[in-house]
Amino acid sequence: MKKLVFLALFVHFTAVLQAQSKVFKEVNEDISTQFKPIRQDNELVGYLAFTRLEKASKDSFNYRVTIMDENLNDLGAVNFRGANLELQTVAFEQNAICLGYIQTSLTGVQQIKNQSTVEKMRDAASSSQVLVQWISLNGKVLNTWSQEVILSTQPVVEGSYRYITKAENVLIHGMQIKNVPKVGFCLFYGDGRKQEVVLFDDKGSLLQQMAVPERASHYELHASATYIYLLEQIGVIPEGGYKLFVYSPGDLSPVIDFDLRDSKGNWLKVLSFDNDPVTGDAFVAGCIINPKMERDILMAMDYPKGPYIGLFTIDLGGPGRDMKANCSYWDEGKFPGLSQDGYFLEKGFYVKYASAAKDFNGNTIFTGTALSPMGRRSYRLADGVFVRQEASGKVVLDNNVLCDVARGIDPEKQLNDVDFKDFYPVVNPDTRINYMIIDDAQNIFIYNISSKKVLRTVPHKNGNIRTNVYPAKAGHIVVAEYHQKEKYTRFSIEAP
Repeated sequence: MKKLVFLALFVHFTAVLQAQSKVFKEVNEDISTQFKPIRQDNELVGYLAFTRLEKASKDSFNYRVTIMDENLNDLGAVNFRGANLELQTVAFEQNAICLGYIQTSLTGVQQIKNQSTVEKMRDAASSSQVLVQWISLNGKVLNTWSQEVILSTQPVVEGSYRYITKAENVLIHGMQIKNVPKVGFCLFYGDGRKQEVVLFDDKGSLLQQMAVPERASHYELHASATYIYLLEQIGVIPEGGYKLFVYSPGDLSPVIDFDLRDSKGNWLKVLSFDNDPVTGDAFVAGCIINPKMERDILMAMDYPKGPYIGLFTIDLGGPGRDMKANCSYWDEGKFPGLSQDGYFLEKGFYVKYASAAKDFNGNTIFTGTALSPMGRRSYRLADGVFVRQEASGKVVLDNNVLCDVARGIDPEKQLNDVDFKDFYPVVNPDTRINYMIIDDAQNIFIYNISSKKVLRTVPHKNGNIRTNVYPAKAGHIVVAEYHQKEKYTRFSIEAP
């Protein structure tokens, strides 16, 4: 229904065609375009191209915001003038699109030529702002809001270069904007001195501004019609230490906060914070950490010690539905074929768990990479793995999928540094089918979770073309092909 509302409100811009692809060509160094998805309730409802045009004056540029539907049809454009901006995030609610920018005199990666360059970057970092802009569906800028921030100047490491030659100014905790149904928008950002949650209505009027006192290493904002959630990772537990804060969506008044631990006091490692495709309620899912290893940073050689003792899913509830936790402990030895240290006996591998998604049958599907012992101190990373946690608590191996060629790894290397797989869920609510994009180092695999089949294999590199694949509208993917020689990118919306 959200998609239909979004399109209906834009029909006065242009007739809706059925285009499924669009090309963005690099004109010159002074003209650049950022391409972002527009999301509502964590679902994609359209796309936005933010183009910086020619300089309007010494300190300002002309900009164009081009709005597209979920099939990449142009629906309208808005032109405005402003200081140097870099688009961070986009959301949609009711009759407005909300855009979050960093406004600073230096954006993007800078080449470090001498100490003067570093000083110039630091000056820019200390005089920057977060800027929020609201655009109406009749093509007008409704409102703007800004707040001064101090950016962090961070080195950019490329390949195996010994010396740092590039750097960029960034927020320590990047901007996140979520729509709040029937209210407006919620913003989170942090610059190292302060972290804030800010609530606006859909026209850009400030409703509430709240400082977040906790200093955390990670923050994730989530919103629904029922609650606004802020997930924080605090403390010295490398993979745990999570705390969830729950606020009222009307005024940010606190409802509850709690550490993410199980009933036995074990810390929980969060892999996914998303919406259930059936109920629409938020859920959190991940691994239950072995208390004997909660302070360890994991290497391959640590897996036989059992760093995790099970998997968990917490349904956070909604109107008339209470919060519910489903914890499955394999260290109790009650799942056939799964050892007490998390080893799948028949297949001969552990799983480096990466993400989780809910299916339409009440299960949570965990994804990850197979970690196979090849001797006393030898390991290799191999297949993509799908593990199913059922509503009953039972854990079973759903499937393992051959991806890029398995390779040996240094057992004393941190696994996050040597595992190149990323997993992106795709959901089709009409057919009630779950897909997964498995993004490996050399190839991308489109996998149907329901039929347990790889539907397509897409190489990342083919001649002068570099390809990436991401989730698109419901039940679809977007294929992004960058033509290095011709200097253009083609985006295509396709069925899996």
